[in-house]
Amino acid sequence: MIRPATREDIPQLIDIWLRASLMAHSFIPSRFWRERAKDMEQIYLPGAETWVLEAAGRPVGFAALNDDHLEALFIEPELQSFGHGSQLMAYAMSQRERITLCVYSRNVRAVSFYRRLGFQVVEERCESHSGEQETLMAWSRQENATA
Repeated sequence: MIRPATREDIPQLIDIWLRASLMAHSFIPSRFWRERAKDMEQIYLPGAETWVLEAAGRPVGFAALNDDHLEALFIEPELQSFGHGSQLMAYAMSQRERITLCVYSRNVRAVSFYRRLGFQVVEERCESHSGEQETLMAWSRQENATA
């Protein structure tokens, strides 16, 4: 079930975000993620339109958008590769005409995932907080309808 996030979900979502970030981004020191947990809790998640994927009565993943920009898509690490991310993205894509996102370029698995969903690379650039290269990607319902 996909539903809007509530304030009560935020601790669980932060836990999912932190564990999934540490697993997916081994090329970035773990302290980088731990230092950003408070901002995720107090600024980013409350300020975004966030949807939770719930299974067995608990959150197992979430997607967060600010306008048409996907800020976060995270799934419980042990539940990845079972279609949960695709399910959340299908829902997000049904809610928007266009979505942009940034993903670390070295996170090849994520870049491939978004490409499979129809996202195109817009540009490569340096992400200022980590100093890592990131890939800006975009998807448009109109462009994908003609493909």
